[in-house]
Amino acid sequence: MLRNTSQRYGAVSRALHWLGALGVIAALIFIEAKGIFPKGTPLRDSVKYAHIQAGLLVLLLLFPRLIWRAGNPSPAITPQPGRLAALAAKAGHWSLYALMLALPLLGIAFIQAAGKNIDFFGFPLPLLLPPMPDISHDLKEAHEWLGNALMWLAILHAAAALWHHFIVKDNTLTRLIGPLRVSK
Repeated sequence: MLRNTSQRYGAVSRALHWLGALGVIAALIFIEAKGIFPKGTPLRDSVKYAHIQAGLLVLLLLFPRLIWRAGNPSPAITPQPGRLAALAAKAGHWSLYALMLALPLLGIAFIQAAGKNIDFFGFPLPLLLPPMPDISHDLKEAHEWLGNALMWLAILHAAAALWHHFIVKDNTLTRLIGPLRVSK
């Protein structure tokens, strides 16, 4: 089943969710791993490049994900959450989408403002900003700050899914991954 049903997310929704999640996780791991290697070394440059590619992949996946979401309503949560919980979930999801858009764009902006080129797996990206070294640092700081916000929001998102599954005992998580079987 490609499309969402009233009880479960379809294969396309699940694939776009998990590919995006893997991209976010990879970008976070790569940027944290960068600090392990001395500045100016090829390994550090490779890890930075991998971070950029993961971030651009997240951006590239975001648009089909939002388009698919618009045409495929989310399955209902059973039992239905309270109004405040539903509002918090909606705010959390749209905040994640906003960050998955803003972070790669800020990354592109600060790199190009520093006068450097950027590519996606060898394909050069169009120039969004001319070299502006005076704002490059500020753009980089905003990128890093929002990156930390995304990391904590993603952790909260995963924790909320587990809380819904194990404490609330609703179908929030199983709508996305299917029934969880526990052997006895």
